[in-house]
Amino acid sequence: MGMNDYEYEALVKLLDKLLHSMPQSPDEQFVVVSQVLVSDINIGYEDIVNTQVFALNGKPVTNIRRLAEMVENCDDEFVKLDLEYEQIAVLRTKAAKAATPDILATHCIPSAMSADLKALRPWT
Repeated sequence: MGMNDYEYEALVKLLDKLLHSMPQSPDEQFVVVSQVLVSDINIGYEDIVNTQVFALNGKPVTNIRRLAEMVENCDDEFVKLDLEYEQIAVLRTKAAKAATPDILATHCIPSAMSADLKALRPWT
């Protein structure tokens, strides 16, 4: 399966940022949506690939740990992700969290987050 023009352009832009952008703080990371795992809750967003995440519900996403913390602590009705290319993704928070185990099982993914994030969960 080859990349379409959008996927190729997104990947080139991401690599350019990684090579040439200076971090604003020591713990800053690029956080990207690399692929959307298709589910009833995210229909319409499946074409988003290699796209940087800037904010969640208006709060800046500075690294993957911060994003995990914000998602876990989110009790707003909606989760709104501000992405590059002026894209916005909005999901119902409870539905998204409830669907996560089924999405992981469908795609044979053992955990919603890596071991290093689980080990650093001061927010739980």
